[in-house]
Amino acid sequence: MSRDAVLHHLVEAIAEGGMSGLSVRTVASRAGVAIGTVQHHFPTKAAMLLAAMDSIGVDAVQAHDDATQDADAETRLLATVRLLVPSGPESRVSRVWLAFAAYAPTDAAVRARYEELWARTVRGLERLFAASAPAASGAAVEDAATELLALLDGLAVAVLAEPHRMPADRARGIAERRCRELLVTLRG
Repeated sequence: MSRDAVLHHLVEAIAEGGMSGLSVRTVASRAGVAIGTVQHHFPTKAAMLLAAMDSIGVDAVQAHDDATQDADAETRLLATVRLLVPSGPESRVSRVWLAFAAYAPTDAAVRARYEELWARTVRGLERLFAASAPAASGAAVEDAATELLALLDGLAVAVLAEPHRMPADRARGIAERRCRELLVTLRG
């Protein structure tokens, strides 16, 4: 079985069971292959998780590109906010991201990738805030992007872990409202 085929089963195992459901044995069983086949492609748990993040990252970038093409900066910013809050507790991308974030404190390679992705996302939000509020200071834009991403992360966890308390529509409404408030502040 190809690496991509095993990777598909790996992503699904993480999306369904988080890190507690991730093992070489589980992935091998789901894929219908020998344990050695999984270990050949993904020799460690960290390697499995990093590959899963790379895989869902492709999906996330494509969704972002589709949602933000041919739009002004503020519309792109709000579309990005909507994409960073999961559509529901079954969101495959968000469930893998949550497992990835939870594993980051315990593994140096995962932590380094997490820091890289966080920084890249903050920079993207900074660019969108700066384009939407061109007179704002760099420090204010950086603070707004950092605050918004922290809020989005928290809302994403709430949507995944407590959908009865924080349904996706409510979370997205909160996120969009705060984003607009930050834009008003930045525009002075």
